[in-house]
Amino acid sequence: MRLAAVLAVALAVSSAAAAPPPRVASLHLCADQLVLALADRDQIASVTFLAAEPAASPMADAARGVPVNHGKAEEILALHPDLVLAGPFSARATVGMLRGLRLRVVDLPYTTNFDAIRAQIGEVAALLGHSERGARLIAEMDARLAALAPPPGPRPTAVLFQPGGFTARPGSLEDAAIAAAGFDNLAAVRGLWPHTDRAGSGRIALETLVASAPDVLILGGDADHLPAEQIRLLAHPALRDMPSKVIRIPARLWNCGGWFTADAVAMLAAARPVADLR
Repeated sequence: MRLAAVLAVALAVSSAAAAPPPRVASLHLCADQLVLALADRDQIASVTFLAAEPAASPMADAARGVPVNHGKAEEILALHPDLVLAGPFSARATVGMLRGLRLRVVDLPYTTNFDAIRAQIGEVAALLGHSERGARLIAEMDARLAALAPPPGPRPTAVLFQPGGFTARPGSLEDAAIAAAGFDNLAAVRGLWPHTDRAGSGRIALETLVASAPDVLILGGDADHLPAEQIRLLAHPALRDMPSKVIRIPARLWNCGGWFTADAVAMLAAARPVADLR
């Protein structure tokens, strides 16, 4: 019996290894990034239309020429994918319909720290049949983060100010990136947000922001893609007159958590006070 069991396991492993990688469709911008980075081109049945938008997608160049969808069930069904990757709040009616039709749908949660990013890269790489690519991507990200690690000692402060007054709360991806770059997130340390609007974020009043006097002020969002009212807020004279060093982080680097979030960490690390970099 023991020999039979061993043979059965060996046969299952052999069959799994021989099976072709699944054809995959994505219904979520964050899943798009993983599919474009990890899958063979001929595995990709479809990504969302946002995948080719440079303001939203770090993998926009790789998305050129890949079929796109707009989150409709009939689009996905016509492609006959083996695997559909979905995410929070995106095309949920379509997800329910596809599951009702017995398609394999995997929901990917938002990642809010680098451990979660590592785990998600590994999970999706395994689903796509390319675990070695996932391991390589994680190793490259870790090497970059290690090179950006701050020196010991006192940490400068930073505050994120995004369109609508949103800032980074403890446990958010932005908070994790700020910490990895060697800053204390002043909004988290002092609890500067009087209003909470969504998970992981809070809103900070302009007056509170100015009074907090962080070493670095991080402006979020892309000015070319913001409503005029939000552009005016980010260009307010009070922000210009602050003694803080001001930098802008493109939203695409941390709207989704991924290996590319290390680019946000690099931009932040470059803004550390000179004395901190000696």
